[in-house]
Amino acid sequence: MTKMPLAQFSDPQWLKDNAFRALAEISYLLTQNEHAGREALIRTLEFRSVLEGYQTIITALVQRAGLYPYTSNPEKLSTADLLNFEFHKVVGLDEIVLHSVQGQVYRALLDGANVILSAPTSFGKSLLIDAMVASSRFARIVVIVPTIALIDETRRRLSERFSPEFKIITHPTQEATARNIYVLTQERFLEFPNMEKPDFFVLDEFYKLSPSRGDERTFVLNEAFYKLFKSGSQFFLIGPKVKDISVDQTQLSFRYFGTDFATVATEVTWINSGDEMQNALAICASLTEPTLIFCKSAPSAYELAQALIQEGTITKTQAASEFAEWLRENFHPDWNLAKFLDAGIAVHHGALPRAVAYQVLRKFNEGDIHFLLCTSTIIEGVNTAAKNIIIYDNRIANQKSFDLFTFNNIKGRAGRMFRHFVGRVFVLNYQPQQELPLVDIPSITQPSTTPESLLIQLEQNDLSDQSIERLRYLYAQDTLPIEIIRSNSGVDPGQQLNLALKIAEDLAKYYPLLSWTGYPNNQQLFATCSLMFDYLLAGRARDGVGSAKHLYGKMKGYLKVKTLAGLVKAELAYNEKASPTDALESSLIFLRRWVEFHFPRYLMALDRIQRSVFAKAGLKGGDYSTFAAMTKHLFMPVSCTLLEEYGLPFQVTLKLEAKNPLGESVDGVLKSLKQINLAQFKLSPVEYEMAKDVIANI
Repeated sequence: MTKMPLAQFSDPQWLKDNAFRALAEISYLLTQNEHAGREALIRTLEFRSVLEGYQTIITALVQRAGLYPYTSNPEKLSTADLLNFEFHKVVGLDEIVLHSVQGQVYRALLDGANVILSAPTSFGKSLLIDAMVASSRFARIVVIVPTIALIDETRRRLSERFSPEFKIITHPTQEATARNIYVLTQERFLEFPNMEKPDFFVLDEFYKLSPSRGDERTFVLNEAFYKLFKSGSQFFLIGPKVKDISVDQTQLSFRYFGTDFATVATEVTWINSGDEMQNALAICASLTEPTLIFCKSAPSAYELAQALIQEGTITKTQAASEFAEWLRENFHPDWNLAKFLDAGIAVHHGALPRAVAYQVLRKFNEGDIHFLLCTSTIIEGVNTAAKNIIIYDNRIANQKSFDLFTFNNIKGRAGRMFRHFVGRVFVLNYQPQQELPLVDIPSITQPSTTPESLLIQLEQNDLSDQSIERLRYLYAQDTLPIEIIRSNSGVDPGQQLNLALKIAEDLAKYYPLLSWTGYPNNQQLFATCSLMFDYLLAGRARDGVGSAKHLYGKMKGYLKVKTLAGLVKAELAYNEKASPTDALESSLIFLRRWVEFHFPRYLMALDRIQRSVFAKAGLKGGDYSTFAAMTKHLFMPVSCTLLEEYGLPFQVTLKLEAKNPLGESVDGVLKSLKQINLAQFKLSPVEYEMAKDVIANI
């Protein structure tokens, strides 16, 4: 039989004219090359309606390929196929049918095995989490995800399926009930002081455990994994396709599933000649379905977005324009994002407020935005309705060209099960040649490169001889207790010790500067910023802050105005060359990464260290907890930063708070919001629609 190009199976007219021949070829391929046969079949399923009279054959091929979820008429199956179909249903979720490899993983999990699953984006890994929740075997489940955006996406999915049977907990201050699912980032998990022992835990994007990816949060993730692993709970690690795991069965008992099984076909077009921008514009002019365009950075995305507007080939929508007007009124009248939305496109990147980023994705998935230009913020698990992906740049920020792993992760966002059977990927550069990564888990293997900040968190009887030797100096000293060092998760122990020694050596200088409670004066703030930056951050520039003096200046300026608008105004006054978009987005990054995260985290590490040093000297230390909490919540009610994560901008929450305070606890805020009558508030149509969506998904 002559082998046909797979793209032929995506041609509806050819399929209609050559139906039997096409199906016979698929049958042959399934016996010779299962992966190619399955892809050809998936391509055919997109045009199932043109193959009238062949539905029985198609159904039989679906069964042979293990694509049971795509069975259209199960009542017409043979007895043997019907039994197999029923066998792949999820206990407790009868409407869900697993494909063949999902079924293998599901049975292994039901047998009590620890499982590591490495599979393509369209495999359906999240569905297996839901299947294990539905099994009713576990009362306490922990799901670790890499981003707050994924906390919200996972929370929404699990709440829709399992509330009120399970309480979905996303913050350390929420009260547990009899049956709980904790959906957390690794940092949030480590904030739980006395979490009940889980029965089952999931770690999403497990490849991030490996230091080879260059993620600074790797070792905090390893600490979270180690603590969950030591609980003795069954685990399920999921992630994209990798080469292998460099941990053997004697170190970590698990079953490994590495598979190429996908439920969506991918059609890749390489365009390696000509000007990238002109090529991108030409491709966009030919596309009518939802399209993601991957760019290396926000400036690259903005440049391409401006070119798309000038081409004038984009369809505008009223919903996008209304959202654009709301952004102008509430952030800045000259924000580029609003201008792009007016033209029917949007840009998604790390500077966007969480709620704005969520609303942009929502409008893209609902068809109000046709082209979504994105940076790396979307490639880690966030689901979209994209039919097409254009890979415009081949790197992330200023890094070297990305590897095969990152390339696969990006192109895997094209297509969506039951919505787009075939995802199309247009690559405007060369294919990466590197191999897929080998994933290490340093909390288990303890290579010589493992930082002391992770080793100090491991139980002593789990440490290798090499690790014991590296930590010997910490256990031999009496300046700073080991429990204090451990409590400052992710902070280098040697730097903590040096900081403690610095304070202890000059108590007369540092006691007046560090013993403050409530709110620091300028001298105290400068000393605090200096010690935090020079010791706890080891003087390394991070997220736009390059020195202790720089950090002090930024924090002092923000504490003076305490509003985003004030921060943007100050930024424009300081840097006359900055555009309104530059000033706004640099201010948003500072608020997100420093005021909300880095500053309160390192401030509380300093708090624990100064208390310990001063107590040893017979002095009463300061108390930074109130100030840390205020900065973490941007000096707004708790509800504002909380509901940002749920998709509600703080400007809307402040309107609700002004008339009806929502409470001081997470559970209290959510309960109040559920009971609220939105008609009582003077909300614009855009605000009403955003609030209604959030309330419906609590």
